[in-house]
Amino acid sequence: MTNKTPEEIMREAEALIEQTLQSLEATSEIYREHGLDLEKLNALEDKYRAEAEALFRQDMEALEREVAEEAARLSFANAAPRTTSPRRLRNMI
Repeated sequence: MTNKTPEEIMREAEALIEQTLQSLEATSEIYREHGLDLEKLNALEDKYRAEAEALFRQDMEALEREVAEEAARLSFANAAPRTTSPRRLRNMI
């Protein structure tokens, strides 16, 4: 593994950004060539992204609830049984 200088890393990052921008522009051109409206596609993408994020949040909340419930069950199962002070013996007559 070679150690890169910060300048080399920055040049590579800038080259990747430029390549990405060119790819995005090419994608937009392909959409136009096929008669697709990029704004409508973006609106659909936003809608589906919002739905996916909402479903993801619901799944994460359910998972957190399950973890909390299981942790509570385990804490009760592993809790030391309560002990009371020993009963005082009565004298037998």
